Amino acid sequence: MKKLFTSLEKVVCRFRPTFQLYHNLYRDVVKKEVELAKITEDDIVLNIGCGAIPFTALHIVEMTGAKVIALDKDQEAVEMAQACLKKYGLEKNIEVKLGDGTPEALPTFTAALVALHIKDKEEMLDNLMAVGPPGGRIIFRQPVDQFKEEYGYLSEKYQPNGKCLHRMKAFKESYLFLIP
Repeated sequence: MKKLFTSLEKVVCRFRPTFQLYHNLYRDVVKKEVELAKITEDDIVLNIGCGAIPFTALHIVEMTGAKVIALDKDQEAVEMAQACLKKYGLEKNIEVKLGDGTPEALPTFTAALVALHIKDKEEMLDNLMAVGPPGGRIIFRQPVDQFKEEYGYLSEKYQPNGKCLHRMKAFKESYLFLIP
């Protein structure tokens, strides 16, 4: 399923109507996450795993005016996301970069949102907690039991500081972690 969505994004981003449809599917999810993390225009938001359609980054900018640095480890997805934003005139406040979330390569951020498909979620959370600023906020989309093996998940040893619920097939919750 994960590979299907990755491939689908690379096709969908080429056509405005399908781009818009796919983009709109996540509006309510991102709205709840923005509220949970209290993201404002003063934040620098790190979006890890943006894919070829950086819909999370687009919604964050649209809803808050924050600056977003969107990372993906797939060079083709990064190039397509950059081209897509430019093509549709949506690049304001969004910088798309190649990156995998390793601590030494993480840009400065005040809030971070990690995509569902990031497999090593526990390692990613540890990385973000190690380099993030005190008071920083981190959001993770937690898969439903059926998709835990495919998408990876945060075990019960990681207790969130808050969460919000969604009506999505692959994930029903987003977890908030605060950096001490």
